[in-house]
This record gives sequence, structure tokens and C-alpha cells, in this order.
Amino acid sequence: MKIYIIGTGKVATLLGKMLMKYGHRPLGVFGRNQKTVDSLSKALGCHSYNDFKDIPVNGDLYFIAVKDDAIGSVAKSLKHVKGALIHTSGATPLAALGRKTRAGVFYPVSTIRESFPKSFKKVPICLEATDEATMKKLGVIATALSNKIYLLDSPERARLHLAAVFTNNFTNHLLGIAMNLLDENHLPPELLEFLAVSTVRNAFENGAFESQTGPAVRHDTRTIQRHLNALKSDKQAYEIYKLITNQLLRVHKKPKN
Repeated sequence: MKIYIIGTGKVATLLGKMLMKYGHRPLGVFGRNQKTVDSLSKALGCHSYNDFKDIPVNGDLYFIAVKDDAIGSVAKSLKHVKGALIHTSGATPLAALGRKTRAGVFYPVSTIRESFPKSFKKVPICLEATDEATMKKLGVIATALSNKIYLLDSPERARLHLAAVFTNNFTNHLLGIAMNLLDENHLPPELLEFLAVSTVRNAFENGAFESQTGPAVRHDTRTIQRHLNALKSDKQAYEIYKLITNQLLRVHKKPKN
């Protein structure tokens, strides 16, 4: 298939490298910064473009891997192309592409970093399309990259993205607070590694609420108060601890032994 990538950020870079690895090398990359787009196109072994008018119109898929608030304007700039416009956002509806046909979504449920995984096979990929022909093309790409393919409509994907924020962004922030608490006392972060990994594993194996432990679940008010006293100098951590503890107390009304 003739594939083009619009964007040069982390998502575009990861997508391009994964496509190339699994036999679907993009034919071109678009970016406004000449140096950046040349660098990515060189890494992918394809053409670079910095003017929408120069992008070939006869491609099969045009992956729009840009910031969410720019998807609509980029789609308008590509209204002349004959292939399908595909965005990669979890939170943006399919309708943002402004097409009733030849439009779709390709959303990998994964945190995007500078480095990319050796294998993409375990990363869930969520697909949506306006028509069967576009979905078929997306399916070819998705099954080449991953073993976990899901068909989700825009409301379902928006709900998933919200859940992903709790899972990744909020959890990561809480781990950051925990590591700061250790660092303040010159304790290494690896002291928490086994606990963090086993917590996530237990949540998916046995259920998050069912696996919950700690002073709030036991209604151990003395320990809770000691923790709050220790956090008085850190207003942010204090408020987060208090908010989540109150939520746990409401959810787990009967103390566990």
C-alpha cells in the first residue's frame, strides 16, 4: 500500500518505524520543520514534504499523527487527496476528519516515548472507519503490527482514552510523588519496584477493587493521620493523599482484616 505520514513527532516517528519494521515502509513524510522532516524521512528511507500541495494525491492511507487540536485543520489541507485520512488520536472523534467516506482511526493504546518497543505485537490497536474499504486497509496494517485488534467507535474510544489517562498518566504521577518521598530521605526508588509491578499484576488478575489493601481499607485512622502529618509540608501530596483516602473509605466501608 501507498502510505504517507503527516507529522514528525513521537507518534509519527514510532508509527513510521513500526510500519517499516513490519513491511509497510511509508513513501513520504510531511512536516513544517525542514530539518525535522528530513531527519525522519532519512530514517525511514522515504521522501520528505513541507507543503501539502506537494504530497501525492494517489496514496492509500494518509496517517495524520499530529496534536489533537490540529487534526481538523490538517484534514482540510488534505481534502484533495484520493486516499483515506487516518488519525491516531484516542480522544478525537472520527468526525473531526470531516469526511463521510475514506476516513478512519488507528489508535495504539500505548504510551509514546522517544524509544520504541522491539515488538508491537502486544500493543492493542483500536480501529474505526467510515467504510468497509478503509477498514480493510487499516486491518491489513494493524494485523501486521499487532496481535490485539479492537473495533471501537468514537464514544467507546473516548471512554478508553479517559481510562488510559487514569491508568498511565495519573498512576505515573503518583509514582513520581512516591519516588520524591523516598528521595527526600535518600532511599532508592527500586524499593518500590516489586510492589508497583505486583500491584498492577494483581489488579488485572484479581480485580483492582478486590486487590485493594492499605490503611484506608482497614479503616486504620491512626496510620492515616500519621501519614497526613508527615505530608503537611507538601501541600500537593497532602491533598492527593486526603482525596484518595476519603474515596477509599467510601468504597471500602467495611474494614478488611
